[in-house]
Amino acid sequence: MKPGQSEFEVIVESLRTISETQELHGKMLVALVHALDGPGTGESELITVLKDISVALKYQCQSVEALNDRLTNLPAQMVHTLEAELPGILDEGL
Repeated sequence: MKPGQSEFEVIVESLRTISETQELHGKMLVALVHALDGPGTGESELITVLKDISVALKYQCQSVEALNDRLTNLPAQMVHTLEAELPGILDEGL
């Protein structure tokens, strides 16, 4: 975190970077698909690379789904934590 930068700003910046990276990856995949339209040499190497990309994309998809699940459950978890902890915190302050 940079000096003077809030956690929220770091999260927004990180998500923006992730979005830009995924956009670049999408453009690269489009370029690969166009390259596959032409006559090929070294096709077995290309197939290996494409399989590696497929595995990486599946892993990224699973990671995004897990993050989405955590974000979906976050409000309920926050309410539960506040309900459980806030009374004790308030009592300590008295």
